[in-house]
Amino acid sequence: MDILTVIILMMLVTYLPRMIPMYVIDVEKIPSELKRFLSFIPYAALGALILPGSISAISGKPEVSAIAIALSAVIAWFNSNIIVTVFLTVAATYLLLLSGI
Repeated sequence: MDILTVIILMMLVTYLPRMIPMYVIDVEKIPSELKRFLSFIPYAALGALILPGSISAISGKPEVSAIAIALSAVIAWFNSNIIVTVFLTVAATYLLLLSGI
């Protein structure tokens, strides 16, 4: 098999599972309970990907990581701008580390 054939086959294997549901599933026929359940999946997946790394981000100082995670949740709750949330969380974590916690 040459490289072009491999690339085309990889493209099909990646593209088809994403395209087929658009033609097979009618969005209007999905029950509202299922739609609501599916709307939470991105948040759960994001949390599962980010949280473990956040806890161990500062080696030897899990309490600083825990405080920073809680602080970022509070900031995000009151502020919808993710850049401001990230900046304030990083600044607060830096100040916590400087304070010796």
